[in-house]
Amino acid sequence: MTFTPLRQVAADLRSALADFDPERLSGPDAARALELFSEIEKLASGGTILAARRVESSNIWRGTGHRSAAAHIAEATGTGLGPAITTLQAARQLDSLPATEEAMRAGRLSETQVKEIAGAAILQPDAEQELVRTAEKQPLTTLKLRCRRVKAAGRDQTPSYDAIRRGRYLRNWTDGDGAVRFDARLTPDEGARLVAVVKAEADRLAAQAKRAGLDESRAAVSVDALVRLACGDSGGGPGTGTGTGGGGAGEGGGSHHPDDKGNAEPVPADVTGTRSDHGGPSAMIHVRVDHQALMRGHLEPGEICEIPGIGPVPVGVARRLAIDSILEILVTDGTDVTAVAHAGRSIPAALRRALVERDQVCVVPGCDVRDALEIDHVDPFASGGPASMDNLVRLCHWHHYLKTHHRHRLVAVGDGWEWVPPAGRSGGPPPDDP
Repeated sequence: MTFTPLRQVAADLRSALADFDPERLSGPDAARALELFSEIEKLASGGTILAARRVESSNIWRGTGHRSAAAHIAEATGTGLGPAITTLQAARQLDSLPATEEAMRAGRLSETQVKEIAGAAILQPDAEQELVRTAEKQPLTTLKLRCRRVKAAGRDQTPSYDAIRRGRYLRNWTDGDGAVRFDARLTPDEGARLVAVVKAEADRLAAQAKRAGLDESRAAVSVDALVRLACGDSGGGPGTGTGTGGGGAGEGGGSHHPDDKGNAEPVPADVTGTRSDHGGPSAMIHVRVDHQALMRGHLEPGEICEIPGIGPVPVGVARRLAIDSILEILVTDGTDVTAVAHAGRSIPAALRRALVERDQVCVVPGCDVRDALEIDHVDPFASGGPASMDNLVRLCHWHHYLKTHHRHRLVAVGDGWEWVPPAGRSGGPPPDDP
């Protein structure tokens, strides 16, 4: 290969940029310039990916003193080690993805689009053509969602979900201005629950702020909502002096917001509901799942199980959420939605109160946890188990998780229960996850 054409392209582009004054362009000309630069960038990133593949296979990086091919690529491209590693992963996968490589060489895909498609299509090669068409016609957010769906149907999601759960964290630090900052990593369902309750409380506070004539950004009100939900009505948010407390029952609770007349109205359902043992839903959450997948227990290609706005979740998570919520089921034929049904039945307040009175601690023998207990169907609701005193128990989060995701069972013995782990496994919590 001769590098003369590439050098000439680089020289011409360098010269064009030196004289480029965007303020002298009309709006249409600026838009055209943006399209051309974007096309050049796509072609250049395609070349970078192809060259990176050969840099790794040739071992040239060893002779240049780099610790790895990714380190060589990161230095050459001025990027971090993480992006260089994903570039190499995509480069390796392109050997098995001819449609993606052809579109990349033609300048129709950005580097980000190539990486998204490669990571999904390598699991389901039959989905490659459709993903390439999506990338060429739809926004990146749509492509990412469809790639996540392909990944969800192309492998068992449970190990990935469990890995996220094991790696969950909440961190905080103080920045240079003295502000407290947070970073968190949650499972999709727990993240959706948190987002939903914060949104519900933020809606209520935003209505209060508007009536008080305060001009608060949505981001600022969301912070006030989070603080109020976590700490109670202790000040700091708009309308602090007018509410009756955050997250509790009644007009000040996180599940209601005032209408234009100041009356408390239920917050519309957004995403599978979670309910406290002592009241109504703190937020509602829809899970979109194909009925056959829900009954089967796993996804087949073309099926969906996801929380809108969050992304795919394991079918086992949908089954657990169905225990105590309204679950929206999309019956599909290929990619066309043919019907919408609702499976799931909210547990009546009277039944909840009876369960709280009966099961004051986790029902698993030897477990004395009594805080934040969760209601579970002994015979899963998704399998036809009824919402009745005989089929409902209260479990701590850890035992609920084991029963839902790791095949532990509860067996009625007299007036109590026997906890039966899968063969060869213990039912106790690990040392770092009490």
